[in-house]
Amino acid sequence: MFVAIDATSIGSGLGGDETLMLGLLRGLVATLRGGTDPAGAAPHRLVLLADRDATLPIEVTEHPTVRVDRCRRRPGPVHFTVTSPSWLARVTRRSGRPDVVLSVTHAPVRSPAPVALVVTDLSFVRVPAAYPWLTRLRLQAMVRRQAPRAAQVVTISEFCRRDILDEYGLAQDRVSVVPLVVDEPVDGPSGSDAARAELAAHGVSGRFLLYLGNLHPRKNVARALRAFLTVAEQPGMDDVAFVVAGGRWFAGSEEQAVATAAPDGRIAMLGRVSTAQREVLLRDAAALVYPSTFEGFGLPPLEAMTRGTVVVAADATAVPEVCGDAALLVDPLDETAIGRAMVRAVTDEPLRAELVDRGRQRAAMFTVERTGTAAWVALHAAAARSGAPAAEPLAR
Repeated sequence: MFVAIDATSIGSGLGGDETLMLGLLRGLVATLRGGTDPAGAAPHRLVLLADRDATLPIEVTEHPTVRVDRCRRRPGPVHFTVTSPSWLARVTRRSGRPDVVLSVTHAPVRSPAPVALVVTDLSFVRVPAAYPWLTRLRLQAMVRRQAPRAAQVVTISEFCRRDILDEYGLAQDRVSVVPLVVDEPVDGPSGSDAARAELAAHGVSGRFLLYLGNLHPRKNVARALRAFLTVAEQPGMDDVAFVVAGGRWFAGSEEQAVATAAPDGRIAMLGRVSTAQREVLLRDAAALVYPSTFEGFGLPPLEAMTRGTVVVAADATAVPEVCGDAALLVDPLDETAIGRAMVRAVTDEPLRAELVDRGRQRAAMFTVERTGTAAWVALHAAAARSGAPAAEPLAR
C-alpha cells in the first residue's frame, strides 16, 4: 500500500492537529511488521510532506519504507491549492499513483488518489462564536464541502464520529475513529529545576491545581478560575494555587481578567510552556482541571493520569468517553459543582488514591499500537473507494 501524507501540521503550533499527526505517524510505523501493515498483507510505502524546519519522530524518519519531502509551509489557501497538489503530482510522476492521500482539516484541491480527510471535531459548527468570523466561515464552508467528497473521514473519538455523521449525512462506514496517543512520562526531564523556579517566581511554591491547554473560549478556563476562588479559603485549600499553562489562540476569553483580580499568589498565568515545564506541571499538580465545554478528545487528562495526577474534567462532549470512570466529571457550566470537585480532588485522600489507580489503567489503553492499527484500517477503507471523487477547488 502506497500512502501520501500531508504532515505539514507538524511544527505549525496548531495544537491538536500537530499532536494528532505526530501520534498517527508514530502509530503507522510502530504497527508495521516485515514490510506489511496490520490491516493487510501488501507491501507498503509512506511518503510524507513536511515543513522544512519541522522535527519528525526519529522512528518515522529512519524507517526504511518512509520518505520525507520538505517544503516551506505557506498559508492554508495557498498550501491546499498550490503546494499540496503540486507535491502530489511530483510524487505520482516519480513513484506512481498513491493508493490514498491523508490530509488534515482540508483536502488538496487536486488529488490523484482517494482522500482520507482528518476532521478532528466540529467545534467551528457547534460553538461558532468561539472563532473569528473569517476562520469560522472558512472551516464551515470547506469541511461541509470536502467531508462528503472524501473517500474516508478520520476523526479522534466516537463522539466526533457521531457528530460528523449527523452533520453531513454520511454513511456509517465513511467515518473512522483513530484515537490519540498518550506518551509515557519522561524520566527526570532536564530543566525541572528551572521549571519549578519559574513557578516560584509566580508565587507558587506549594500545592497547585493545573489547567494545561490552549486558551480558547470553549476551554472554559475563566469559569474554572472563578469556581476556584469561591473555595480557595476552605479548609485544606487555603495553601493551594491555580496554575494556567497555555497560549491564547483567539480573543474573547476572560482568564486574565479573573487572574488579575485574584489575591496575590493564588492564580498564576504561565503562557506557553516548554516540554520540561509541561512535564513538571503534570507531575507536581495536586490535580488537573479540564473544564472544556466542547472537546473532540481531550488529551491533557490522559497525560495527567499516566503521571499519577488526579483529574477533574467536564462531563460533556468527548471528555467522558476519554476519561471513563478515572476522573471526577462535573457539569462544566456549574461553578458550584466545579468548586466542590476541586476540593474533593485535593482533600479526599481515599478518593485520590482510587482515581490515581484508575487513571493509570485508563491512560494505558491509548497506545501507539492502538492508534496505528486504527489508522491502517481507515486508510484501507479509503483506498478501497478508488472511484471516490477528489475534493473540488476552493470556492472563490
